[in-house]
Amino acid sequence: MLTLLRILLLALLTTVAVPGLWAQAQPPGKAPVAAEEKALTVYPNPSTGIVHININGFEGRKLELRVLNVIGTVMYRESLTELRDRYSRTLDLSKFANGLYYVKLEADNASEMRKLVIR
Repeated sequence: MLTLLRILLLALLTTVAVPGLWAQAQPPGKAPVAAEEKALTVYPNPSTGIVHININGFEGRKLELRVLNVIGTVMYRESLTELRDRYSRTLDLSKFANGLYYVKLEADNASEMRKLVIR
């Protein structure tokens, strides 16, 4: 039963997290925001646990950065406020067990998620 729950959660997380897809309402007459302007980059991937995260295009917004395991448990959480154009952060996740994780960035009306493998 737990295995089935993990599979369903993994399927949900991977289908919702389409890179570059933004469910953001735009005012009439305003062009949609390009995916390149708002970006979450996670590297190296796969990683031994030292992970670099770059965030672009979320200036002036309050963000929530999370690392989740495959069953959705939040393993790391950080609130980010008043970002400038680019933000870089290095995380030491070397204490995490080897496996698949998700790095999720959430703003008021946008969300980005990237897969991360720790070996």
